[in-house]
Amino acid sequence: MTAVEEAIDTVAALPTPVGAQKDVLALTARGHAVVLGTAGSGKTTMAVLRALHLSDKACSHFGKTLLVTYNKSLLAYLEHMLPTGVYDLEVRNYHKFARGYLNHRGKMTRNCILDPDRQRALVLTALEAIRATRKDSVLEKPDEFFLSELTWISHNGYGERETYLGASRTGRGVALSEAGRSTVFDVRELYLKLREKEGKAYDWDDLASEVVDELEKDKGNRLYRHVVIDEGQDFSPEMLRSLALAIPDNGCLTFFGDVAQQIYGRDVTWRAAGLNVPKVWEFTKNYRNSPQIAKLALAIANMPYYAEQADMVEPDEFADAGPPPTVVNLENRKAEDAFVIEQAQALGRVGTVGILCRRRNDAARIGRGLKGAQHLYPKMPAWRPEGISIGNLHSAKGYEFQSVILVGLSAEDWPDPMAILADGEEEATALDGRLLYVGVSRARQNLIITTTSGLTELLPENDDLWLER
Repeated sequence: MTAVEEAIDTVAALPTPVGAQKDVLALTARGHAVVLGTAGSGKTTMAVLRALHLSDKACSHFGKTLLVTYNKSLLAYLEHMLPTGVYDLEVRNYHKFARGYLNHRGKMTRNCILDPDRQRALVLTALEAIRATRKDSVLEKPDEFFLSELTWISHNGYGERETYLGASRTGRGVALSEAGRSTVFDVRELYLKLREKEGKAYDWDDLASEVVDELEKDKGNRLYRHVVIDEGQDFSPEMLRSLALAIPDNGCLTFFGDVAQQIYGRDVTWRAAGLNVPKVWEFTKNYRNSPQIAKLALAIANMPYYAEQADMVEPDEFADAGPPPTVVNLENRKAEDAFVIEQAQALGRVGTVGILCRRRNDAARIGRGLKGAQHLYPKMPAWRPEGISIGNLHSAKGYEFQSVILVGLSAEDWPDPMAILADGEEEATALDGRLLYVGVSRARQNLIITTTSGLTELLPENDDLWLER
């Protein structure tokens, strides 16, 4: 039996891989591999199959395997996909992995991670203190800029002043002078002192850097032989570096991702993490979206805010044809909510429905009118593969539905005004454009977009891309 046949045979409980998917499943079990695919190309299924193959105790390359994702709400879906069998496999989101490893190293005491609200408060306290002591043009920037910049510093692992001063900040708004960057770093250092006074060792942004530091010092056996990353475009460079360090010399790391769905920062790529990859695998067949929906998604991916994006993979084959997307203009929010509920109930009689909103509180409000709907949220106990699901767009990463209703795509909310303050209009537009792409590409056959105050300009010109009501 060949390696490919052996691999497929071990995971027969899941959909059988086709074509080059078979080769990805049975890639060598040593070193790094990168698999890129367009939306609907089967990346998550391949990731699950790859993880099961690597963790199968009947295979010679067997070793404890970590299947890891960034999005906590996707865990229930991944666990739903796993068959029972003789596998040594753990499914975790990144931060659970990080906390587990640091606890193993004696670096995770009780309640030692600063919560995001308190983190924001301490950063702003540090910023006001610096503003009170000096004059610097960078200090005139809005608070949101500093909150975003400090997160960006942590996500890239720029823990030393000199490293940050020399780093490229492409796409993050107006260039900062060296003096301006130094002032930003002063804010960061004061924030860290304030955090230490509160007895907190980490925040959720810099946890990955601590994992990197510990793994570089750790000469013991690794907890996992193999790591498989699903939705890899969501991981920061520092997270990816830590996962690359988490495997032994006789293990492997396999990265599955789609940069078109990169919604947490445009510089987050496997290349920035320094993965050593002899070949990048690309999958261009879209098994999910109808040609009509894929045409809209592709038009979004061809918007200027996607320009010069490395590793873009465009689809060249699509699923069965369906109706064109529909854009519906409603008078007000009340009318919009009523319309969404009515449409979801009708579409739910013939297939799965995903109601996707910009904000979690919008999803909760609409969800109150849909008894029995499945809510997408980080600590979902289990995934129900039928009926109506509702959540914000971030929580929908990795999912697919027969019908999708995208709620509230208004010009006043897309791009997000707060993101413009934090990152500048260019970066905010790019990230929200990718978020829009994620929402559109969740739909298999039916797509409805609603608005109450004019359609966002993040959508392309309507060149027969949708019907309007």
